[in-house]
Amino acid sequence: MERKSSQTLIETIVATAIVIIALVGILSLALSTLSLGGQTTEWVQAITLAREGVEVCQAVRSTNWFNEGQTWSFGLDNGVYVFDYGDTDFDTAANGNIDSCLNCKLCFDPTTKIYSHADDSGNCTVGLTKTLFRRIVTIATGDDLGTNCSANCEKVATVLVKWTEKDRPHQVTLEKKFTDWR
Repeated sequence: MERKSSQTLIETIVATAIVIIALVGILSLALSTLSLGGQTTEWVQAITLAREGVEVCQAVRSTNWFNEGQTWSFGLDNGVYVFDYGDTDFDTAANGNIDSCLNCKLCFDPTTKIYSHADDSGNCTVGLTKTLFRRIVTIATGDDLGTNCSANCEKVATVLVKWTEKDRPHQVTLEKKFTDWR
């Protein structure tokens, strides 16, 4: 009889251990799924902010396109800039390095759901919330068209969005090439 109760005790301990291991595995999977879900949200926001940057560059070029007194690339001068949604020109970035650039920080307006850049001191306008994101656009003369291209017939806009999540840096970079097809 003593042998049966020993087996029952051992079986109970083994069964309990299996249940605990299974629960720990399930909880671990659930926590990593939640963590990845949050990261996905930030990646989608960053990609959207980078796309907005490319679209603003396209809008600047399109708006200035009809000004026949200007060159085709009017408004797309080489440099490092910040801009806000709906801008038709760019503001110079306070520093060409996105990590130390104060006006590269993005602020969020919860009422309009629009992002805008911080001021030159890195502060958001009253009512706006500072976000994790920084955005900068670099405009340079391109050279993909080779020797068939006269000087300044291609511009390259590179939009960089950076943020840090759980002490890990992330970035998204999008590039758009503009050519003189007027």
